[in-house]
Amino acid sequence: RGLTAMQISVQAAGADHDALVAKNWKKQWLANGREESGITADQMDKMLAYIKAARSDLCHQSFVAVSPSGAVVGSAACQLWSGPAPQFDGDKAGTVWGVFVEPEHRRRGVATRLMQAVIKHWTSIGCQRGVLLCASEEARRVYERLGFGPGHMLLLELQPSDAAAPAPSSVTLETAHGAEADAHVLRHLRAKHLEERAPGASRWAGEELPERAAAFVKGARERLEYAVCMARDATGAVVGCASSNVWEGPGSNNHSWQTLIKLGVVWGLHVDREQRERDAVAAALLEHVVARWRETGCTKGFVMAASDAEAALFRRAGFEAHNAMTIELGRAPSPTSPIDLLRATAEAEADFVASLRASGAALAQQVPASRLALLRLPPPPMGGGGP
Repeated sequence: RGLTAMQISVQAAGADHDALVAKNWKKQWLANGREESGITADQMDKMLAYIKAARSDLCHQSFVAVSPSGAVVGSAACQLWSGPAPQFDGDKAGTVWGVFVEPEHRRRGVATRLMQAVIKHWTSIGCQRGVLLCASEEARRVYERLGFGPGHMLLLELQPSDAAAPAPSSVTLETAHGAEADAHVLRHLRAKHLEERAPGASRWAGEELPERAAAFVKGARERLEYAVCMARDATGAVVGCASSNVWEGPGSNNHSWQTLIKLGVVWGLHVDREQRERDAVAAALLEHVVARWRETGCTKGFVMAASDAEAALFRRAGFEAHNAMTIELGRAPSPTSPIDLLRATAEAEADFVASLRASGAALAQQVPASRLALLRLPPPPMGGGGP
């Protein structure tokens, strides 16, 4: 008989559990109906090296769910979100991957307990939000009860299609792979941050942020199939840019761990404000990037939109949230916030179900957790009930 969440201890795990986390990622992959043949032969070695580097550079922390006997029945890994695009201070995000619970212990609140530990870790390292790509509908329900939902992280399912539409007559498009385009990329990235008043945007006047962006581009060019699509006006001036590379990060979308999914990433999409047909040029740049993804064998496209307006542009091009989910963290809890109400309700329901099952009642062991949660009385209404 499976244990209840209250009988499970969720503990922070060190490097001695890295191999278990990697093995559980593989179990999750197989449990979601994927073939083992889709996993690369060196997946374990690459994943262990990734975790080691993330622990050093990205505040990585794994958590394990441990039974009273000492058996590990579940695990989750989390860290700072590191891209796959240049990251700048002021808008920290956390991410989680490899959330796995052994089948006989599922639907008992264990995954919720693991995710509560993850969210606390994100908060402790200064994250304003959390982002993830959920692996199944069952996992989606867990995340939704904790307050996750769609946001600015969007995906595009790539299908064979006709050639990209021609660019506006005011510009010509070209793709560059070498360092000769880097100055244009940095200029447009700086302009983009200043226009959007992104956190820390004023620091582009110094050397730190340009150097950080340049270092990312250099590394992406070496290992991530980096290229930049540029729009030139009639004088030859570069009036727009969109950078592209493949995904590098944790989870099932890392193309060096598996061979079924290859995620193309677009970032830094910007067109000069004074450019005629600005929106049309931006759309043409994006189409050019998508065409390149198809040419290089990508199965999906990915973007972390910087604003509502940019998210709308990508949605018009067919991007949707799909399995991408976000949660806002960087604010004080509010009794009227839908996110905080969902999170508090999920925690209360998990504790309630766990207490019922801990009582030993036979019916409590047989009824699914979602049905047991319906027996919980709602909290009393706020304020007085009289006239």
